[in-house]
Amino acid sequence: MIPVAPQGKPATMDKTVFRFFDKFTSADEATRVRGACELIAFLASEPEKKEKERAYALKRLIRGVGSNTNASRAGYFTALVGYLEQVKDTEFCPGIMEIFGLVKSELSDSDKDGDDDDKQAQLKVELRIGKISVCGAIIGTGLVDGASDLELQTVLKTLKKGMHKAATPLAIMYLSELVKRIDTKKFTSVLWPVVEPKLNVAKEEQTMDTIYFLLAATSAHKKSVNKQFFQNNFGSPRMFHESNYPYLANLLWDIKSTVTINHPLYDYLLEQLVEQDKVASFWTHGVEPILKDEGSEHKFKDIVALRVLITILNRLKTFQSLPELLSPGLLEMVLRKTKNFAQLSEDVRELYQEAFEALIQCYPKISDEECKLQVFEKLVSAPSSVLIEKYASNKIIQNLLATLSGESVQKAAQILKTLILSDNEAVLNQERIHATQALQKLLYNRHVLAENDWRLGHIKFFLNMGVFYSADGQKILKSSKNQSALSAELVPTMKSSFFHCLEQRHSKLADEKTFLLSIVEYVHEILEGSGVKTLRVPLSDEHLQYWHRMYKIVNGKQKNQQNQKLATVFHILVLYMGLHLFSDPELAASSIAELESVMKRVQGKKSASKLAIKQNGTAAEPEWIEVVVDLFLNLMSQNSHLLRRVIGHVFPHLSAELTLTAFNQILSVINLKDKTNPLSVDEKGDDGADDSKMETDEEDDDTSGVESDGADSDGKSSDSEEDDDDDEEEEEEDEFSDDEDGEKVTDKMRLAIQQALGGANPETDTESVDLDDMNEEEGRKLDEALAAAFKMFKQSKKTKPTKAEERVETTLTHFRMRVFDLIDIYLKNSPNIIICLELMLYIFEMLPVAIKETKHKQILDRYRQIFNNLTKIKQFNIDVKDVSAEQLPQILTDLMEKVAKGSSFPDRNQYLLKACQFIVICSQLIEKDSKPANNKKHATIDQVFCKYLQEFIVDRNPPLTTNVFQTLFRMGWSGNWLLAKTLAAEGLKQETRIVRRTQTLQLLKELMKNRRFIAADSQTAQKSLKPIATNLAAYLEERDKSANISQNEFSELLQLLQELKNFQQQNAGLELINWKRTGAQIQKLRRFNLNSQTMNHYVRLCRQLQLEPIKNSQDKQQQQNGTAKQNGVAKKKKKTDDGSDSSDEEEEEEEVQEPTSNGAVKRKKNGNAAKQKRLKKEERLKAASEGLETVSFVNVE
Repeated sequence: MIPVAPQGKPATMDKTVFRFFDKFTSADEATRVRGACELIAFLASEPEKKEKERAYALKRLIRGVGSNTNASRAGYFTALVGYLEQVKDTEFCPGIMEIFGLVKSELSDSDKDGDDDDKQAQLKVELRIGKISVCGAIIGTGLVDGASDLELQTVLKTLKKGMHKAATPLAIMYLSELVKRIDTKKFTSVLWPVVEPKLNVAKEEQTMDTIYFLLAATSAHKKSVNKQFFQNNFGSPRMFHESNYPYLANLLWDIKSTVTINHPLYDYLLEQLVEQDKVASFWTHGVEPILKDEGSEHKFKDIVALRVLITILNRLKTFQSLPELLSPGLLEMVLRKTKNFAQLSEDVRELYQEAFEALIQCYPKISDEECKLQVFEKLVSAPSSVLIEKYASNKIIQNLLATLSGESVQKAAQILKTLILSDNEAVLNQERIHATQALQKLLYNRHVLAENDWRLGHIKFFLNMGVFYSADGQKILKSSKNQSALSAELVPTMKSSFFHCLEQRHSKLADEKTFLLSIVEYVHEILEGSGVKTLRVPLSDEHLQYWHRMYKIVNGKQKNQQNQKLATVFHILVLYMGLHLFSDPELAASSIAELESVMKRVQGKKSASKLAIKQNGTAAEPEWIEVVVDLFLNLMSQNSHLLRRVIGHVFPHLSAELTLTAFNQILSVINLKDKTNPLSVDEKGDDGADDSKMETDEEDDDTSGVESDGADSDGKSSDSEEDDDDDEEEEEEDEFSDDEDGEKVTDKMRLAIQQALGGANPETDTESVDLDDMNEEEGRKLDEALAAAFKMFKQSKKTKPTKAEERVETTLTHFRMRVFDLIDIYLKNSPNIIICLELMLYIFEMLPVAIKETKHKQILDRYRQIFNNLTKIKQFNIDVKDVSAEQLPQILTDLMEKVAKGSSFPDRNQYLLKACQFIVICSQLIEKDSKPANNKKHATIDQVFCKYLQEFIVDRNPPLTTNVFQTLFRMGWSGNWLLAKTLAAEGLKQETRIVRRTQTLQLLKELMKNRRFIAADSQTAQKSLKPIATNLAAYLEERDKSANISQNEFSELLQLLQELKNFQQQNAGLELINWKRTGAQIQKLRRFNLNSQTMNHYVRLCRQLQLEPIKNSQDKQQQQNGTAKQNGVAKKKKKTDDGSDSSDEEEEEEEVQEPTSNGAVKRKKNGNAAKQKRLKKEERLKAASEGLETVSFVNVE
């Protein structure tokens, strides 16, 4: 806040004004601005009383702009401009002549005489800058707008006089600003005559400042500067003429420092060129020669070019000139620099990225498709390169392709195709590879998705170039004429692009089959016509037979029309495998054979029950879906992104056929307890061949590496393996026994050292062995024994896994991630309810193992993801025949016995909560879809939950926590009524602990708040609430007799009664509770100070029951009759009536109590308790020492 001068003597100046000027000389810009704001605010407050302060401040500001440092000049100039801007429309605004009067007095040469010539010259420069700055403030604030001719001439003369060496650019800048503010008449009559002598020189003597002024003058007053002036000085009739562009461009590029790029001429010149639509001509005749001139002496040629390009791109309104801006000289320079992008300085790299971003921002604004194609062709063709975005790490080409229309996309594809087939030796193979990948992505651009024939033609192009011998992608050559075929270096890219094209999905299975069949028929025609010699990698006769088998399958007539969908799925798989013969013939051949066998079984007989595993006590023949799942797992273990995409596409259509046995095949892969590698097929231990198949390509794999630490299970010592074999059951019970393992190792080491020491090991602490008494032979034996003991200890420690082991572990994790994708797909497509339940139990079994080892972090995340997805399933495939009424209760019981009562692990309660919720959802769906049974001899879900609810009420550490039952009561589940009855009957008894009674009231309140569930079946609700209300009334009677209730318990009771009262009001004629009696009991129990939350509930209930609330201030009489109470609980005696200690009850009371008084009262209470405890201790010590007062132990030694 700016202090205001005291109201005393009006003739005296307020000294507060002095302190603002010190901030103007600060090197910190923010400090200078803050000081200027404070000064202006001070002068603006009560301006009619600050005449002297204003005069003094203006004089100091004018004097300050002539300071000898840039910081001081900037500070004073900021304050001067701000002050003039503030007062220009008021009566306190100084006139221009008044200001120049101060300039004459404060910035006079005579007042600041120097000691020598150098100081005198420097002083003159400072004064000139000061005077020019004052003129700039007058112009910038608009005071000059209404100036007279005399005032304007005074400003102009001052500026003209100050145009000397270093001060000239500053004067020209203000003159250029003045040109835009005055009208043409004043410019012609007043301003131009003053400045013309300075400007009427040849163009070689012109500077950036004079050109800037001329541009401003010709822009604001077009006819004021005639053609003769430009003809005489520039040799052209106007500034923007083709013959003048080289001069202007050279003026922009001929700089000695990058600071000059910030000159206003750059922006103003380019802005005028854009407005007059002469950018393309300027670039062609002025800029391009500079960029192409390799012998140019311009030091910052690339930086200026980028700065100019960015300025133009940001101002373009029509983009017809954009292709001309991307000239060969510019593109060649950019490509040369970006090839060594990392070697450029950070500022230069940022400038390049800014230029690329400016170009990208233009793409959506270009309406002419032909213009876009010209830009695209310039970017991908020489002297540029399709690799430019790779060098610069910027997607300037991809972003352009994303804006093209369908027809333009096809033309762009043709440009890329021409680049790929170009016979120009200057085109690198790397460019062709990149163009091939770009073309492959372009085929599935959203604008050409409907162009199936066009896309198919390009896919055949990739096929011909990558699988067959071909020079142009059209004509197939035989191996004897393959000299002109595509280079072998490009074949893998073509082949990869072909298979990548096959990864794209179709919306309908029939469309996908048609698409694949057209390719297969095309290949079949080539093989039938020209033979396998046209293939770059010829097929063997055996593999060729598999091709014919595949072709026969997909072209054969289907006998069973009922399995049309399955037949289409299998045909798609067979077609993919047929094409995969050109990639991995062994795998494809075996897969075709298995699929052929499966199709015969599907068509030949009906499947047995999905969940049947055995028949007549013997193992049943594997279901066809089990064979398919085994095939899928085998294919997913391969390093083929195509196979994974294919399986992901067809698996949803087979998920309805999935059996429990088949699903267990999938789960076996993610079994962390099984230490064998599921990728290892050879039992002899030749894992290297299988693992080599899974050397994942990071670009093709959707998963990332896993963290790995600790040793592999195979690296343990033989002793520890024996211990593990002997104690497997003990290890399963305690998953987190790392400390015990460490203790075992330590014990073994201690025993080994003792044995090594032998006779040297002292039997007692008082004995010792002197090593000097040992001979050399004994010492040598001792060294060897100790070395062996420590070597055994070192071997027993976990070793860091080798790189090969880490690679195998990473490969296995990637495979498991793909299998998790299968499970996710299954859960999204109406999964079987029993399979989901089994999956839930399986995850519970795996969670402790995944949590224990950090290398399984990714797998643990997927376990959690699947568990969350289980509770979000909206639709199940429920087959009542496969689900019996006994299964759910048994699953719930197993879950409780194995998990809830088993070893603990992090977040176990949260998982149990979701599991119970999921089981209840399943039970609701089963009851909905099954017929009601007359005789239910088996236990039901609600009965099982009742059992654990009773344990919750009685036990201190129950299997299920209160959160589980809260969640159940919030669900619309019919079993809630049985739980509520049990809860009211058992949880409100006198012998129930206070904590559980409070939680019982809380759970009943949650049930009553579930209004949607209660309203769904009001008759059942009324019938079920009667016994609950009866137990609640009995509970109130007991509380009334004991007159003892805790604050939390009282609060939950009040809320429950409110919900019951609301329910009764909504159901007229229903009388659950004697509210008159209940109100009296509540008033009787209210004998202590209530906290704010409890008081709110109490007041609301009193309003509902039409009772007068008792305030805390009315509770003082409680302390005068009967026992004093604190926080709603009477102070308990040390012993109860039957002589038992009441510490348990006090402990439970403290568990549920919340502080109800302020901090001071609580500290006082704690202090009193400590004092009472100390007094009791003194009394006990006094009683114990009675009779021993005369005994002294001073002389006892």
